[in-house]
Amino acid sequence: MNLSLKPLLLGMAALCMLPASQAQTPPGGKVSSLGTAKAGIKLLTRDELRTCLKLQSDRIALKPQLEGERTRLDRERQELLQIDESIKADRAAIDRIEASAASISARSKELSAQVSDFNERVAKFQESGRSGPTADRQRSNFEREQKALDAGTKTLEAERAALGPSAEQAVKTYSDRVASREQAAADWNARNAKLTQAIQRLEVEQENWAADCSGRSYREDDEKAILSGK
Repeated sequence: MNLSLKPLLLGMAALCMLPASQAQTPPGGKVSSLGTAKAGIKLLTRDELRTCLKLQSDRIALKPQLEGERTRLDRERQELLQIDESIKADRAAIDRIEASAASISARSKELSAQVSDFNERVAKFQESGRSGPTADRQRSNFEREQKALDAGTKTLEAERAALGPSAEQAVKTYSDRVASREQAAADWNARNAKLTQAIQRLEVEQENWAADCSGRSYREDDEKAILSGK
């Protein structure tokens, strides 16, 4: 009787000596997990694993792209700030040009009114046909006034010439720079808003992945099948 039990006892001893990994392998092959395994959670199905792996792959690929875009936008923002400082310096020069132009315009109107009044008075004097010492003095006064008006006209023409095309070009160049900067700022704001939305979506996806995939176990055979396109 004892002899007949010996082979059975030896078989049981051999079973107990199997490696732990082999003894713990569940039906269906070896099991791994996405990160640190969480106890008490059922295995991912192949479709669930496929979704988790794709989400993980997409996040890994997208993160450096978003970081690169953030770096570019930060660099462009600094460039825009430098342009702003340059435009401020140009603004002072444009203010001086505009002040000079406004002064010339105001003085030109004033001189034009003086010339009109002078011409009207000269015309009336000539129509009067007056003569004699009083008329001679009046004529001398007109001549002095004429010289003063001519001198004022030459001064304004010289100042206007000093501004001239170069001043007009400076104003145009400044206006073009301001318009270009505003367009660049609008483009930057649009791309920054788009990037912010993409980062927020990625954060949500990370939270979803952590809730649905992180720590979940799966069969390695399923992973191999997915990687092979099945």
